[in-house]
Amino acid sequence: MTSGKDLKLVYSVAVILFIVGLFCYAAFPSKPPDEPIRIQYRSATGNVLFQHSKHVAGYDTSCFDCHHHPMDDDAALIACSECHLKNPEEGAPPPEVCLDCHGEDEIEGTEIPPQPDASHDQCSGCHSDIGAGPQKQECSQCHVQ
Repeated sequence: MTSGKDLKLVYSVAVILFIVGLFCYAAFPSKPPDEPIRIQYRSATGNVLFQHSKHVAGYDTSCFDCHHHPMDDDAALIACSECHLKNPEEGAPPPEVCLDCHGEDEIEGTEIPPQPDASHDQCSGCHSDIGAGPQKQECSQCHVQ
């Protein structure tokens, strides 16, 4: 049988290794990628998984083909949902993020479509233009359960 002294030594070493591992995990976290790898849009009609690498390499597109209206090439790209809200209120002022680049007079009277509508228009329009990827009537190729 193992003596109590040996068990205490094994438990002590295990606790020390656990603490060292926890410290290393907290002190040296992995750096997240500069750009998202994939995004999952949740929808009642089925979630949509968008893969950046597939669109950039596979379709030879640039960031500015989808992320529109930057003031210059060094501008930070913002998520579509920052301006294209899921449920925009009637008569609500434009989102603050729009006003970072645009003057209120510039977008006054402009309809900002909700995010699902904007995504459908942009995605299906681009896929039709290049003749690749899911087409408009093939909902289940993007929307999966």
